[in-house]
Formats: sequence, C-alpha cells, structure tokens
Amino acid sequence: MDRMEIAVIGATGFVGRHLVGHLQERGHRVRALSRSGQRLPEWGDAVVARAANVETGEGLEEALAGADSAAHLVAIPRPARGRTLEGVNVRGAQRVVAAAAAAGVGRIVHLSALGVTDDPHLDYLSSKWRGEQLVRDSGLDWVVLRPSLLFGEGDGFFSLIETTLTWWSPGVVAIPGDGQARFQPLSVDDLAIAIERCLTDEERRGQVYEIGGPDYLSYRQIVDRVMQVTGKRRLKLNMPIPLISALTVVTDRILPIFPVSHDQIRSLGRPNYTDLGAFEEAFGIAPRPFDIGYLAH
Repeated sequence: MDRMEIAVIGATGFVGRHLVGHLQERGHRVRALSRSGQRLPEWGDAVVARAANVETGEGLEEALAGADSAAHLVAIPRPARGRTLEGVNVRGAQRVVAAAAAAGVGRIVHLSALGVTDDPHLDYLSSKWRGEQLVRDSGLDWVVLRPSLLFGEGDGFFSLIETTLTWWSPGVVAIPGDGQARFQPLSVDDLAIAIERCLTDEERRGQVYEIGGPDYLSYRQIVDRVMQVTGKRRLKLNMPIPLISALTVVTDRILPIFPVSHDQIRSLGRPNYTDLGAFEEAFGIAPRPFDIGYLAH
C-alpha cells in the first residue's frame, strides 16, 4: 500500500485521536485538523496540526489543499454551548464537501451512524442523514461508514453511563422501557482500520458500510457490564418510554447537563445494529470483542 497524505477533520476528538495514531503507525503523513489547531503530545513528526473550522469554513480549503484523501469525523450528538446539529452535522458537512472539491482532495470518507433517517422528528439521526446525503450527492469520490456504538479510551456512550451511575443514580438507575434496545458495540481501533482502508482502497469508492462488533448487547446488558467493570451497584428500574420521554422534555429546557436528551430517548426505536459478520465481510478481519475495562481507571 502506498503511503498517503491524509487529512483528518476532527483529529482531536474521540475517533480522531485513535485514527491519527493508527495512520501514523501505518506510515502515512497526517494533517490533523481541529478548531484550535491543537497538537497532541502523542503525535510524531509525520503529523502536522492545522486549524480549520467546519462551522465557519475558516481554514478548511487551505488545510485540505494537496491532501490525497480526507476523513470527515466532526459531529455532535446534541446541541451544546451554542453549537447546533444543523450547524455542525449538516452545514459542517456541506462546507467540508465544498472545501474538498476546491482543494482537489482525491477521496473523502464520511463518518455517519447506524440508524440514520430522514425522519425530521429524530433530530440527531436526521441531521446525520442530511450530512451524509450532501457527501453522497457531491460528485466527489466518497465512502460512507455507519458504525454502531463505539468503545475505547475516551468514548462517549459508555463513559456517559458510568457518569450517570456516579452522579445521577443514587442507588437506582433508570432503564428506558424494557431495556432490550439492541446495540452492536464496535472497537474504535477497528473503526480506525476500516477508515484507513476506505481512504486508501480504490475499489471502495461509492460504498456505504454498516458495521458493528461481534455481539449484540441490550441496553440492560450494557448497564450491567458498566457496573461490573466500575464496581458500582445500582438497582435497575424499568421506566416506561412515555414517562422518561416526558421527563427529558423538561430536563432539555431547564437542566441541559442531564445525561440523556429527549431526542436520544426517541431515537432508541431506530436500529443500532447490523449483521454480525458485516465488519469481517467488508474488511477481512474479525472485530474485537466488547471490552470497556478502561472505565475501571
């Protein structure tokens, strides 16, 4: 495989940090793009940090000029600190597409999510859908990845459950509905492998990959696993979806730091899993088993 000049848009985020590390281990030259242009201590000489902002477009085209390919990873799961789903997940993707086209980027790999939909009642998933469609309709050489939940150092979802157990669940933890919503957690390090192959393999052009790990886990099983790893013991209390949905309508307005949003509760009805063999079929390796031992630290 030829070594390439690869731009990572969102390099200091959860996926970005793992991807940059993987790419430099594979010998690629990496342009690590973030809003601040921050350079992380673990990055070697093959990584150049650049400031670029998907919400304004500032610095994007200049940072992408001359790159062989680019991975677009920037997204937010819910509005926060003045940032909106429309501004980041949709218009951000639009600005990346325009900058990539102007800069002559050879290929763009866009990180989407399982369960994306054009249903406007599901704010996050519909914003990811619209961002994805902008990439697919761009005329660029593109690949889209739709992973299930991601685990690994610095993750969002599983660390959030740990935070919920610590600060929001004094003795009892609420389980939405019957707790049987199904997920298929995938290692972020396996995702990094998939992204690299999508950036470099010519035959993957125009493909959409729905991927997950080697097992299905229910929400209840995930909470059990987090409790097991962290040593936190809570009574699990099933809460009807209409009740927790009504609660989050209120907390969205008056307590924005509440760990779960109304939109996230509504999104539980969307599938967050695919065929168990999908990752190995697409990339030729078996995905790693679910392991959140890092939460013990």
